[in-house]
Amino acid sequence: MIGLWLDHAQAHFIDLSKAPASFETVYSNKETQQRFNGEHATGTLLGNNRSTNSEHHLHNRQHEIMEAWYKLLINRLKEYDDIYLFGPTLAKDELYNRLKADKHFSEKTLNVEPAGHMTEKQMVAQVKHFFNV
Repeated sequence: MIGLWLDHAQAHFIDLSKAPASFETVYSNKETQQRFNGEHATGTLLGNNRSTNSEHHLHNRQHEIMEAWYKLLINRLKEYDDIYLFGPTLAKDELYNRLKADKHFSEKTLNVEPAGHMTEKQMVAQVKHFFNV
């Protein structure tokens, strides 16, 4: 049994199979303002020239970062049979859809619920309440 509170920036794993419940936080590489080497306000330095970053290019980079984020979370969840996803953003729904499409999770119990921002103790209490522990 594991609970996972997540948004697009971080995920909190609450593992109830251990006593006391273990709590671990993992951060994504997503930032509100993503900068890569050689990039400045609206472009990339290419020698003495400046190239603009198109929205399409930036969107693709952000998409790659989020795909790697979800892949990391999915790999961490493979060992659990009962998974409870909760959080304030669409990240929980996006992860849920990826889990449903993954054959490793076809026999596992997946649950998803909206939840606001919480403290560590509130998250642990929420997961215990959900699993009636």
